[in-house]
Amino acid sequence: AVVSTQSTGTLIGSMDPYVRLKVGHNTYETFTHGGADKTPCWNKVYHCPLPNTHSVRTVSVEIFDEKALTEDQRIAYAKIAVPDSVFQGHTLDEWFPLSGKLGEGKEGSINLIISYTTMPMITLPYQRIHYPYMGAAPEHFTPPPPPEIKESDVTAIKDMFPEVDKEVIRTVLESKHGNLDSAVAAILDIMGSGDSNQRQN
Repeated sequence: AVVSTQSTGTLIGSMDPYVRLKVGHNTYETFTHGGADKTPCWNKVYHCPLPNTHSVRTVSVEIFDEKALTEDQRIAYAKIAVPDSVFQGHTLDEWFPLSGKLGEGKEGSINLIISYTTMPMITLPYQRIHYPYMGAAPEHFTPPPPPEIKESDVTAIKDMFPEVDKEVIRTVLESKHGNLDSAVAAILDIMGSGDSNQRQN
């Protein structure tokens, strides 16, 4: 969770700051705090999927000043190491120093709350249709309709994987009969396979 920042330098009232987080291959951005003072507050929570506890051990934080006519300006940044205690069930709630034009760790601080929770993976049992007669299925047999895909499930997965197209998410959900947990696991496997292929190339 991105809670708030305290500035000792560049963050001033005339700026419109927002925070960009990078966790592994995923990037998340808060809303823009228009006309913020030196203590902008976002109180934004993100759920970041991790293939395993060893895949991501750092969180990159950047604070930008949103510009209307020019490119947004980066005004502070930090690279935060996630301690082993987080993956053992402890919640980390600390202020981390920010770097910028004033120097290393001299641009203020940001309050982050970091915790780790395992997601239960639910799989559906394999079902096979048996017909009472030898040969092909009876002509009057009607296949079951495709599962109804909830838009809320598509949105939830899109929040976890911003780089994955919504149509791909719907296809995965259909293949998993609308099961959200199974779809998340499948997308993690796909992304993990893609990363492995890139490393091999």
